[in-house]
Amino acid sequence: MAIDINGKIAHYQTQINKHLELFFDNKIEEASRISNYTQEVAANAKEYTLRGGKRLRPIFFIYGYKCFSDDNIEAIIEASISIELMQSYLLIHDDIMDEDELRRGKPTFHIVYKNICEREFKKKGTLKFGENIALIAGDLLEAYGEEVLANSPFKCEYVMKALRKYAEMVKNVGYGQILDVMSEKKGNITEDEILMIHKLKTASYTIEGPLQIGAILAGAKGEDLLIMSDYGIPLGLAFQIQDDILGLFGSEEKIGKPVGSDIREGKKTLLILHALEKCGEKETEIITRALGNEDVTMDEIDIIRDIVRETGSLDYSQKLVKEKTEKAIQAIEGSNFRDEAKQFLVEIADFIGSREY
Repeated sequence: MAIDINGKIAHYQTQINKHLELFFDNKIEEASRISNYTQEVAANAKEYTLRGGKRLRPIFFIYGYKCFSDDNIEAIIEASISIELMQSYLLIHDDIMDEDELRRGKPTFHIVYKNICEREFKKKGTLKFGENIALIAGDLLEAYGEEVLANSPFKCEYVMKALRKYAEMVKNVGYGQILDVMSEKKGNITEDEILMIHKLKTASYTIEGPLQIGAILAGAKGEDLLIMSDYGIPLGLAFQIQDDILGLFGSEEKIGKPVGSDIREGKKTLLILHALEKCGEKETEIITRALGNEDVTMDEIDIIRDIVRETGSLDYSQKLVKEKTEKAIQAIEGSNFRDEAKQFLVEIADFIGSREY
């Protein structure tokens, strides 16, 4: 019998949000004892985190645990918010680096504080102020995530292993971000380099890492974690490639940020890389002129969309999403994990490969 993936996501999303709200309310109270300013930052961190998102990372965390145990589910849901706090930390910093002004349809954290600075202090340098406060807020959220995990009521040896994995995830994202930022400036990039960035920045902390931390808290062994890597890495790559497709062909309403952001930021996604390899001189000039141009228009984005379609680049990326998704499914189907969790992981893989948000 097929699982209602949307129903499962909605169920756990509600539970995760409930724990996030409670956690942030405690942090807002804690921060209020220091200053109104610290309280306000904690309150804005709560708003930023709760403004949207499917909560896929904590859901993978929960199902990593459920692959081996169905006990203490409330405790594992509470522990899973550590990954969502990490996610907010990384997104806030990412928004600064990408100079994005929208996240999930609302102002990014640094823009929120740019606006606060303009309104309350009426001084120059408001963007720098906003970025400074946002950096600190991101640091706080990373510490909050570690705190949640460290305080989780599982065996001490499991919690220590989980914290080491948590640190490894942050480290991998950092390495991936270095490669990503450098790639925007150095010009040439290969498909292998793009996939390495996706592996470090997305796959490791979107699917593989959350699954493994949940599994570690259930007492999973090394061979079990390897199976989760064989599932999580290809599915994470599929997730990011699909994200790139939506970033160019989706709608701002669904993806929560301006369409064509990757073009404006000068990022060479697989879509752009393969289009450049296949298109003519005139089309190459159009794409090159648009890359990194903050003032690129939607008409120009539409032309690039046409080039990506006509060169077969869109088809290539969609085929890669399918191949990576199938590889992930094969890995999990061959495991001896609990049936309920295994079926969920198979079906959510298909969901991720075809999602429109």
